[in-house]
Amino acid sequence: MLATLLSATVNGLDGRVIRVEVDVAPGLPGFTIVGLADTALLEARERVRGALRNAGFVHPPRRITVNLAPADMRKAGASLDLAIAVGILLGSEQLRPGPLRPALVGELSLGGEVRHVPGLLPMARALARRGVRQLVVAAEGAAEASLVAGLQVYGVETLAEAVGLVRARPRRGFAAVLPRIQLPASPLGQDLGTGPSAADRVDLAEVRGQLEARRALEVALAGGHALLMIGPPGSGKTLLARTIPGLLPPLGDEEALEATIVASVAGGGPVTRLVRSAPFRAPHHTASYAAMVGGGPRLSPGEVTLANDGCLFLDELPEFSRDVLEALRQPIEEGRVEVARVGRATVFPARFQLVAAMNPCPCGQAGTGSGLCACRPGVPERYLGRISGPLRDRIDIWVQMPRVPAAALVAAGEPEGSAVVAARIAAARERQLGRPPGRLNARVSGRALRAACRLTPAAEARLVALADRERLSGRGTERLLRVARTIADLAGAEAVESAHLDEAARFRSPIGSAHAALAV
Repeated sequence: MLATLLSATVNGLDGRVIRVEVDVAPGLPGFTIVGLADTALLEARERVRGALRNAGFVHPPRRITVNLAPADMRKAGASLDLAIAVGILLGSEQLRPGPLRPALVGELSLGGEVRHVPGLLPMARALARRGVRQLVVAAEGAAEASLVAGLQVYGVETLAEAVGLVRARPRRGFAAVLPRIQLPASPLGQDLGTGPSAADRVDLAEVRGQLEARRALEVALAGGHALLMIGPPGSGKTLLARTIPGLLPPLGDEEALEATIVASVAGGGPVTRLVRSAPFRAPHHTASYAAMVGGGPRLSPGEVTLANDGCLFLDELPEFSRDVLEALRQPIEEGRVEVARVGRATVFPARFQLVAAMNPCPCGQAGTGSGLCACRPGVPERYLGRISGPLRDRIDIWVQMPRVPAAALVAAGEPEGSAVVAARIAAARERQLGRPPGRLNARVSGRALRAACRLTPAAEARLVALADRERLSGRGTERLLRVARTIADLAGAEAVESAHLDEAARFRSPIGSAHAALAV
């Protein structure tokens, strides 16, 4: 007998609806899965066999053929286990279906428990778009699936509970029969969370001294600009970066949905609410190329995607491998990354803000004036040279962070806290998003950038003089103008003035900031 059910898998960040066709026919016992299944999916034969037996059902001694349609699309993961098991029960007539014909998504254990699978949110979205109205998932993932409006989600803990739902006939009080496993659908636009609590964040008031670096960070976050901090060990580079989650405004509805989908696919655990806090990722410098840009057997998102609409912090920047650093060039410019493997390809969003930190040399003491630098002549320059010219040209703001005197650390005066600075950043971002084309300054270019800046003749002449003095490329000149526009937004100015350009040039120039750190 033939049984057909709907389920889903994930390809990149997109859910794909899969039609699971199970044919239980007379013949020599066998269990075949066709339809370009990966190794994890082929191993479903053993998981389903054990789950059926240990859940009190019979694995029929017949010829079982499972077809996963569309047949020309690769399928990965264990999300189809539950649908295959129920399909076998239907095909062997151990189960007679009722009017409820839900889609089923979940992994099975050998004991018959239903487990959560990564990427449940995009799977549920894909099924809802196909017209599915009922969905059975693992109990721990029911809240995640119920984020999709229009779906009636049933969370089950065992295969037997899923079978009971497929067999059940709706009647008055049906919701009361299964109060523990039924969850209401909730709209995607609902504010279901704001991320980590304020107690888990580092307040900007903890950073003493470093007024120039604090200003550079404020400008960078206000416009979404790439930032590089250079200074000796202990100067506060990492501490300053750790204040970023408390300075970024919460995500809007579209960005929150995209961040939640990324979190779902990443597989860190069931998602119970929309991700409202901007992501902050800080991978170790030993991270591989695939870990940074994405890839692997399942085309999983990398760090640049996990930091989408948020911040990617790279500490000890020159210690990252050359391939990893060069892979950042295209995502910084285009806001996306294309990952291609044999027979598969996907595009991941990568609209992240790069914030990086580095020592001025391998020992960290060059340019401190302490005379403790143990590096041989030319080593500090080569150390800085690990950052290629094209990547350096994509970094908008460079800032030198000297060692903080002890007197500044114990001073009685309190510097500005995160709440005050975050309010200025949010106001500046609101001004940017209110102008055409409705993007942060770091992503505006060409005619739209020139229209937003409204340069006076004096400001135009100053921009040309600064670009000639610093020998900026065309990209570098535009980036100088973007930073100046952000400085003007923080000041509430309608037009970019010469003073804004001068401050942007002070932050922009690698020669004025970074190379000065190498002068012993």
